[in-house]
Amino acid sequence: MEIDFRKLDVKKLFDFSKEEENLIFQVYDQLFEIYDIAVIDIKDSPFHEFDSGKEIPIFIPRICYFITDKNKEHSFYLLIVNKIENSVQGRRLPAQTETLQIWGMKSLEGNFGYISINKKKWADRIAGIFSSFNINFKDNSFSNFYVLGSDKYKAMAFLDAKRKEIIKSFPDEDFKLEIKNNILCFGLPKNLSIEKSIIIAEFLNQI
Repeated sequence: MEIDFRKLDVKKLFDFSKEEENLIFQVYDQLFEIYDIAVIDIKDSPFHEFDSGKEIPIFIPRICYFITDKNKEHSFYLLIVNKIENSVQGRRLPAQTETLQIWGMKSLEGNFGYISINKKKWADRIAGIFSSFNINFKDNSFSNFYVLGSDKYKAMAFLDAKRKEIIKSFPDEDFKLEIKNNILCFGLPKNLSIEKSIIIAEFLNQI
């Protein structure tokens, strides 16, 4: 479909190359086919509540979508961001190290403290390393994941049977999931693509 530019803040596109603009429009098209989608101001999203401004790498939000499923049962946010890596000395690296990515956020019911979940890589499972990073969270059905957290009982409350299955079924093992209090942040540290946008949106809708 043709995008109605009245639904977009076109000023937000000035920092993008033509190729990036085309990709952003394609992502919008695909999401529009599945969800109700609205472009909103970054300040109306949970981004600044979640991000302290001290995170490394640095994420600079460019466009924020507020997404609702067609049944109006679930809602979440997708942010198109520039990710900027810092050098060891803390200086900004050359422009080619900046990547355009898509990350999602969702408000949860309840305060889960701090939780971080990552998939163990094949080499990690063989070597059995990094187990010291886990909280005291024992679950054989979830043994292929690192679970870090401020409170093991809150982590257990979040990781109910349904959520564990959703996380285990995510098709890309490089995902990053982090929770701060009642806000979940989820994404892939990879370049923006239509496929990544769809699977991240699907995950956030289900979780």
